[in-house]
Amino acid sequence: MDDVSGTTEGRLVRRQESEEAASSSRADVPVPRISLIRPLVNRRAAVYQIISNFNSSYTPSNSSSYDVRPSVCFAPQMYGSGKTILGKHFGEFVLLNRQVLEKDIIGFPGIAGSGVSAGERAVEALLNETLYVNVDLRSFPDFDGEDFKPTLLKEISKEALSTLSNKPELLAKVLKNRKDPKEWLSSLFEVTNKRYLFLFIDEIGKLPSRKFYEFPDLDPQRNPRKPNVYRLFFEIISSLLIQRFVICYLAGRSDAIVTKQEDAMSSRVDLDFLRLDPFSEETTKLFIQGMKTSTGGTALQLLFPKHPEGPDWFFKQVYNYTGGVPIYVRHVIQVLVDTCVHHKLYNLSERRMRRQVETIAPKSVNIATPRNMEPKALSMFCTLLLSSMLEYRFAITETIYGGSVIGNDSKYILDVANNFGFYYEYCTGGILLDDKMEGEEMDEEDIMNEMNAGNVEMVKLIFPKIVFEGIKEEYLDYLPLRYIYYLSPLHVPPESPSSLGFRFKVIFALILYVRCSLCTRLGELDIFRQSFVENILLEAEKCLVKVIPSFNVLLNTTHSANEELYSPSAWKEFYDKYLSKDGIFLPNKNNSAGPDIIVRVSVPIDASSSTPKKRQSSLTQVSMDTSSKKRRVYLIGIALKCYGKSGVGVAKIKEEVNKFLVPVSSQLELEKNDIWAIQLVVSTSYNNDVSNHFVHKQNWVIDTGKKDSSSSSTPSHDMSYSDADQEGLRIGPNCQLVVCSIENLEKFLGKEIYDQIEKARCSERESFLTKVTPLSRVIGTLFEHGWARGRSAKPEAYLEKSTEKNIDANRVDSTVKSSSSVVPERQGQFDWMEFLKTYCDLTESEATECWYALKRFSESEMEVVDTSMLKELGIDDPLKRAKIVTGMASYARKKRQS
Repeated sequence: MDDVSGTTEGRLVRRQESEEAASSSRADVPVPRISLIRPLVNRRAAVYQIISNFNSSYTPSNSSSYDVRPSVCFAPQMYGSGKTILGKHFGEFVLLNRQVLEKDIIGFPGIAGSGVSAGERAVEALLNETLYVNVDLRSFPDFDGEDFKPTLLKEISKEALSTLSNKPELLAKVLKNRKDPKEWLSSLFEVTNKRYLFLFIDEIGKLPSRKFYEFPDLDPQRNPRKPNVYRLFFEIISSLLIQRFVICYLAGRSDAIVTKQEDAMSSRVDLDFLRLDPFSEETTKLFIQGMKTSTGGTALQLLFPKHPEGPDWFFKQVYNYTGGVPIYVRHVIQVLVDTCVHHKLYNLSERRMRRQVETIAPKSVNIATPRNMEPKALSMFCTLLLSSMLEYRFAITETIYGGSVIGNDSKYILDVANNFGFYYEYCTGGILLDDKMEGEEMDEEDIMNEMNAGNVEMVKLIFPKIVFEGIKEEYLDYLPLRYIYYLSPLHVPPESPSSLGFRFKVIFALILYVRCSLCTRLGELDIFRQSFVENILLEAEKCLVKVIPSFNVLLNTTHSANEELYSPSAWKEFYDKYLSKDGIFLPNKNNSAGPDIIVRVSVPIDASSSTPKKRQSSLTQVSMDTSSKKRRVYLIGIALKCYGKSGVGVAKIKEEVNKFLVPVSSQLELEKNDIWAIQLVVSTSYNNDVSNHFVHKQNWVIDTGKKDSSSSSTPSHDMSYSDADQEGLRIGPNCQLVVCSIENLEKFLGKEIYDQIEKARCSERESFLTKVTPLSRVIGTLFEHGWARGRSAKPEAYLEKSTEKNIDANRVDSTVKSSSSVVPERQGQFDWMEFLKTYCDLTESEATECWYALKRFSESEMEVVDTSMLKELGIDDPLKRAKIVTGMASYARKKRQS
């Protein structure tokens, strides 16, 4: 669709949309609700899993009940996963899958023989010889003198007999046998003429409450052998489940998923987690297409009268926004139908419908994500969000050490994730398992085959964008979370070596985003030293963070049909469509015929200078005044070569120049449009033909035109130029090549993160690119740095686990500093981090370490600080102490002169 946003037509469309949005969101204008009837979406794999667990519970028919070890399916997933629907409609699901189950059920307790006939008789028994009983613990009776066990048997009896005409008489007959579960179950089957009991107990997460502790047999204080209510609960139901024949299914959201399995093992119950994944994109489509109104029409007929089957892009939009979670899919369609019909917004375009969809907030009662999280808990939350977005796979029993976040002991990742409100789905294996391409979506048949094969259970986390919408106001002040929100949802390439590169690109861009948000000019980030943008500020809070199409040399046209790929000869069209605003942009594929990351930053054109000012004072900042219409654009193409096994040589740098600077220079008319292009090459290893050019361990820079240069120790130092033709790296007008030195990369990343990257090169399977625990260290370091460099009046609130909301530590103060400023202040507070780096020549990690000791002092107290005090404050390195004292003296002199 053509972009008309700048035309009169585009302005009218925006005005109309804003009026519609305003009217649809007014609290004083009630929107009438149109009743929708949701379809029953098949859950074949879940049905088969429950039946399979029942089969595995019972030994041959001549064995006693003491040989039975009940195997029970447990669904602890988050709200709206379909747990209750499955339990309440289990008989309907059996009927729906009758033909498949007749062939797949091999052996069934109480059914003699085997083969197809046995499968047919098993299904017949499930349909016609089974009592279906639902017990919801939310409406369970209060304690009235009896224990939980007889009360439970009474509730089951009442539910099982509820449809019979002589219920009171039969109920009395059954309940007199409650003391003996075997006799009780026999009498229940006798009066109902059934042989099987399907018992669905819902909301077992309600057990640890005062209501259930009042039952003596559920009170852990009265039963010291069982330390919690769940172990007591499983012991009680095990006495029922060993009888012939009880099929049991338990459900209820839990903050301790894997721990429940351990609780069950203390009794005779084996707990098996039910595979109840969110819908796939195709299933989401079928679910929406099956939604009908009370008048007999469909929801899609109301939304798209001209296209009643629904456009494919619409199903994709809803799937991306809801993560395929049934309750959110249903909620989005309900709100769309109510709003669009009420305001007569029919047949909306793709762009307008996306805006409509993404304004829908979830119901607050369905959000389980904790509020007012402590900062270190936020760091863990961010780690899990990023691992979800990058589709990390981990075993159900995998643990993570939480420290002060989740306790000093290691915890199951799944337990921690469920506490934060994540959904999850099952998948096979991990990266490059058995040298096969993994990561493809599993259908119902795949899941059933996996269960039969007994393969290792792997899961990946899901956090729907709609849930993020419900909590974003509280957490978007935290830079890593804001970055993830902007990128969500992210489609990661299928598992392969290139997907590891894609993950690294996303994480590197996250670090770049946070660093840019906290600096006053890009030159503070060592990777940009001596570049055109050294003295420019990228206001990351206002810039875009977006995934964009990649370049492919094999394309014969401008772009592919779905615009996922562009030809390298189409930079003009690409720039106009995707790079018209400042931002950090990530191509959607790794190893494309273009940069790994693109950064666009613009500044008002300085009429007094026709070229970028590269060697201004190191503390001068260029204003990002957006009121000016004429702007100079800097386009930075970043090539990430940190994950390769071999070093980067001049030949590889030439390849990167040919992928970015050459086509950009020839197609974008740089001089005419006042665009300056920078090729930034970043690597942890260089060959000698490159490393020889790093003077004083600083970046190797080849400027526009015909010269190369190696940057000096300070940005203001005059560069020594030499002929670049010997390397064949002649750079065109308005262009620059910056090869980042290893030392500057380490300063930019910080030593902790840099070391993680070095480890990733050596061990792919154990790095932060594949494992949650190493990723948590990277995110933790980034969070700590962000708060240390923050602009809060009380930055220590982060490190001391403050629970206050809306701390402004990460907000960028974009006020332009005057040329007389010696060290920038951050909202009236002395910036020790900037002082330590500028005056004391400390690296990022060294400055962060010393910042903890100095943060308590104000600028006026600087004169009382000496080497002995620094030692008492914990700065043990005498060289660091000497640098700080010398820096303080230099700072005092410059301040007096100013």
